[in-house]
Amino acid sequence: MADDGPNRRSLATWADVDPARHPFDPVEMSVAVPALVPPPPPRPAFHDRGWVGESEAFAWVESVGVLLSDRYGPWAYRWHWGPWEREQLGFVTDRTPTPADAPAFVADSLLAWRRWLESLAARFDHILPSLDPTRAAGAADVVAAWEAAVAQLMTFAAAPVVDNHRWPGWCDSTLRWFLTATGIPPERAQAVVDGALERFGWWAPLTPMAIDGVAERVARNVLSPARIVPAGNWPDTWPQGWPSWRATNTGWGAGPPSDRRRYR
Repeated sequence: MADDGPNRRSLATWADVDPARHPFDPVEMSVAVPALVPPPPPRPAFHDRGWVGESEAFAWVESVGVLLSDRYGPWAYRWHWGPWEREQLGFVTDRTPTPADAPAFVADSLLAWRRWLESLAARFDHILPSLDPTRAAGAADVVAAWEAAVAQLMTFAAAPVVDNHRWPGWCDSTLRWFLTATGIPPERAQAVVDGALERFGWWAPLTPMAIDGVAERVARNVLSPARIVPAGNWPDTWPQGWPSWRATNTGWGAGPPSDRRRYR
């Protein structure tokens, strides 16, 4: 039975997109897609008063997502989210395929999205064991493991980003899925990620200092309430020698960057 609309659209948890939970055969998909994909509408055109046909193009993308998610699982609803696809400006207005090209276009886009999720799953598999507190020598090691994990995932998620204003959205999804993969409930995972990213607005570049700040906030908000690391015993250094705005021993301790409106 297919997931209902809201769950399918939100992809709120790692279970929604985890390749291990949703078997997928690319060969079968390439055969099935021509029969699944409805003909797309004409490519939108811009006239004096705006785009004509844009709503029809978006409706086609939506209808394809519903059909694919019914067959392959909720992850396939975002078939057009492969990083290099989503980063293309005018994905709908400039790249709506012709009816003849639509099956190959959809198949290639879905496969790109699946491969990105599989790469993310491989990183989760590598990172998650390092967060086991029983393997750490002390609180500082637990914090270092969490901050390093967040930094690695942010770097991975932002790698295909072309425009500065898109990285918070990619990091939001990736970190939210990561937190739910550790067992954190979806609502709390979203709140933690919101709190870590809320100060980054439109066109805020992703810098080492930004990664540092987000990693610290995520780790603090995960570990302190769980009493894994007491709030008053937070380490003063960041793993691998990276500077931190909270540190008092690097000269960078003037406080966090100024709050900016969060990108959504």
